[in-house]
Amino acid sequence: MFTLAYRLLIDTISMHLPTGMPFTTRFNEMNFENLIANATQGSVQAIAQLATLASDHACLPSQYERMIKVAYLLLDAMHIPYFEDPSVDDVEAPCAALTFIGSTFFIWISDDKMASGLIADLLSHWGDIRRWILYVYEEFIQAESFAINTRRDCKTAVVTFLALTRDRMLSGWSKKVVTDTKIMPLIFALWNLETTDARFSSHTGQFNAYRESVVLNSCFLISHETKSPIDWDKALLPFDGRPDTASRIALMHLSQEMARQHLDPECIAWDVHIVTALSFRDDMRWALLNLGAIVKITHVIHLIVGRSFDRANLTYAARCISNASLFLRIRMQENDGIPWMSEAIRSDLIKGLLKSERYLPFMDNDKARDALSDILHMIIPAYTAYRSLLLPIAKAVNEIINLGLDKQLDKRGKLYAGWACLQETTERRKLLNYDGPEKVHVQTCHNDNCRKTVVTGTLKRCGGCLHTYYCSKSCQRYDWRRGKHKAYCTRVQERSAWSLGEMNGISNRDLRFLDCVIEDELKKHRARISSHGLNINVIELDLTHGEPNITFDSRGVNPSPFKLLCRCEHYANDNWKRLRQHVARTNEPVVLVRAFIPGGISRKTVLRAIPLFQVLGRPPVQGSRVYATYVYTCCGRPGQEANNSPLRNFAS
Repeated sequence: MFTLAYRLLIDTISMHLPTGMPFTTRFNEMNFENLIANATQGSVQAIAQLATLASDHACLPSQYERMIKVAYLLLDAMHIPYFEDPSVDDVEAPCAALTFIGSTFFIWISDDKMASGLIADLLSHWGDIRRWILYVYEEFIQAESFAINTRRDCKTAVVTFLALTRDRMLSGWSKKVVTDTKIMPLIFALWNLETTDARFSSHTGQFNAYRESVVLNSCFLISHETKSPIDWDKALLPFDGRPDTASRIALMHLSQEMARQHLDPECIAWDVHIVTALSFRDDMRWALLNLGAIVKITHVIHLIVGRSFDRANLTYAARCISNASLFLRIRMQENDGIPWMSEAIRSDLIKGLLKSERYLPFMDNDKARDALSDILHMIIPAYTAYRSLLLPIAKAVNEIINLGLDKQLDKRGKLYAGWACLQETTERRKLLNYDGPEKVHVQTCHNDNCRKTVVTGTLKRCGGCLHTYYCSKSCQRYDWRRGKHKAYCTRVQERSAWSLGEMNGISNRDLRFLDCVIEDELKKHRARISSHGLNINVIELDLTHGEPNITFDSRGVNPSPFKLLCRCEHYANDNWKRLRQHVARTNEPVVLVRAFIPGGISRKTVLRAIPLFQVLGRPPVQGSRVYATYVYTCCGRPGQEANNSPLRNFAS
């Protein structure tokens, strides 16, 4: 078991090195020389006193330089007893040296005159320090033959040193840590150990800078910011190479922090960021989502808004909410959006966001603050185009109004503007009736040589892309062999591979409701459409960003006002052109609509030909032949850009 002196050193560090009486009262030059001499001989008590001395404002730069040299001397790899039976006596001083460096180094590199020299020395000694860290981990932390206190103290020493990765001035060294195929697995292993074995918990309730989650979070930030890839084959070794296990540990660690009687919002913010970082990898993202990450992260928001924090922790509490909102803004639109969006809404996300307004002034930047209003203003209103989501959204909106939460919002703020957009969109779409006897809902066979149009729900759906419909197997075979469906369907199925088989089509009920949403938007512009007096009215409609955007382009001046984002949309665009040519031959007044609707990681496209009388609310024309509806999804490549990060790559 480690000596009492080492325990005092650990306790001193955990209390953030209180300075006590003035430096000149406690030490003189002779005392300092004695401490240096004793520390050189491996005295942990002397190292502990030097750690206190190094944090004192009266400590001289020249004195700290001598202290750090002693620490490096104790960490000379030549002293590692590789071929002897492991003994606590062999690692007590090196562990004290690791703790000394980790707890004092960040103080002195803030001195412009010393920074470059100290950083250069750290880099030059990193090889030796690295060997000691690996030795301590393999021979002591992992060894069940040693007392738990010894193993825990060794872990604390390693984590205290590696916590230097949080200092941006050490990014050059931190990059070496991130790309190290032995140190990164070690960091993951320590994080896993703390999570799964309560005996190794680094939670003290006092100073939290020296925790595994700090180290891991810092490494993820360095990887992302410096484009330094993590070798995930090696990093996942502590989890038997299973990304789902690593994902489960991340959510478990977050749950443990959320369950503490005295919440530490700083630690919770780190854990939310770790979950976000892991979600950049496709396999971990789907594991996290299937393990309930959307609900868990939404609960973080509710947990924070339901507590009170002192001023020192308000910034960290605000960071919990902003980190959670940034995660949800991206991840609840995974797949086709509907499954995860539904989870978030049913977990009372809207209510949690509205209650978060008082934390906005304490958030780090505008991007963090805008994440909340973007969800309310841009994302959730767009998904009310789906009947399956409109119902739970409407229920949540009604509950908020009944509670009067909307009355508490600052009417000049972005959060209120987002709420107003959501409420208005929801109330309008609640009134839409898609099942009335006068409603016509059709689907069209995607075989260009057929174009048979029948009642929605009659055609058979392609089992590959889940969005293309045919009236017969012969039409499907023809379109596969002679049309362009083969290339399109193959690309869309790649999306299914990225999402580990998670891909959904649109239900017939939602398809019928989408018809009503599109026609409702057109009705807002009846006067303009009528005044044009055109036989073919071409309208582009974007429903993907909360407030709909509409463009009239019957003359073809701007044939793609909302741009074409990938080859899938170019494929749909070719069919859009052919539909326009087909309608022109019918010589019937018609409104042609290309509507972009929310579709998760990439938008979907709906092409519709609607008789003009139906849009203008006039009596129907018997025998009209211009009804047509096509729906296209996308391979998801535009949405994959959100996951472009070194965190998702394997090291080459």
